[in-house]
Amino acid sequence: MQPVSVIGLGAMGSELARVLLGKGYPLTVWNRSAEKVARLQKAGAKLAASPAAAIAASEVTITCIRSHTDTRRLLEEDPSVLAGKTLIELSTGDAAEAKSMLEWIRAKDADGLIGMISVFPKDIGKADSAILAVGDLETWHKCEAVLKALAGKSALVGKDPIALAAIYASLVLPRQGFMFGMIYGALICERAGISMDAYVDVLPLTIRIVDDYYDLFAATVPEGKFGDPPASLGVYHAAFEDVVKTCRALEAPDELPRLLRDLLQRGMDAGLSEQQVTSLTKLLGNGPLAKSGS
Repeated sequence: MQPVSVIGLGAMGSELARVLLGKGYPLTVWNRSAEKVARLQKAGAKLAASPAAAIAASEVTITCIRSHTDTRRLLEEDPSVLAGKTLIELSTGDAAEAKSMLEWIRAKDADGLIGMISVFPKDIGKADSAILAVGDLETWHKCEAVLKALAGKSALVGKDPIALAAIYASLVLPRQGFMFGMIYGALICERAGISMDAYVDVLPLTIRIVDDYYDLFAATVPEGKFGDPPASLGVYHAAFEDVVKTCRALEAPDELPRLLRDLLQRGMDAGLSEQQVTSLTKLLGNGPLAKSGS
């Protein structure tokens, strides 16, 4: 296996290093504070004297510190060592910072990927975890085995860092949408005198439906086929009309259900009442999402 270096041994960086060691990768590490290195040294990692020494030790180096700005500041101490190397930058930052970082790496005659870790440290090394990356396809091929050793469903999502910001936003929305749905549900129950214990006990009944929603989305949106719904957009609209009325009757906050009711109303007004609720992507989107359904 190719040697790999890891710079930054916080909670995530330490777990990245631990998993790579466990999977047989020759590993060099560097961290500003030495106390986080001892356990990895005992497991077989080599300690580099500096970030530049860590980069020099391996063809591929993973950086996982606080931000792209911090990574760049660290590497600018001896940027010449980057020439001919490949950097996987897993520090945080917005799309503009990520783009600037990638351009800076390439200007040093190095290859680079900017990545986003989509799991907690405890899930690093699992087959169903993912590190999503942007960069050149050729660079991805150099790093694919390493990234998939760290997270089995790792993937290249585009060339431009804006793709990483976009995929992050598109994953946060369904995940946090579910969280905010539970929060609003709790407020409705509170106003109706239903205990939080009772609400928590019945929540698993609706959580089971999330898998069905995924199956429906996957079966309809990619192909733009929105006909023959088991429950039409019109049915969803009627359901959310009832939810909004319930909120108002209980004097409970209704911003979230009202937003969803209004989106469904747009679908009704566009003549989509007998199509799948996922046909809203056709109404709101462009390109492949906007092609007509059956």
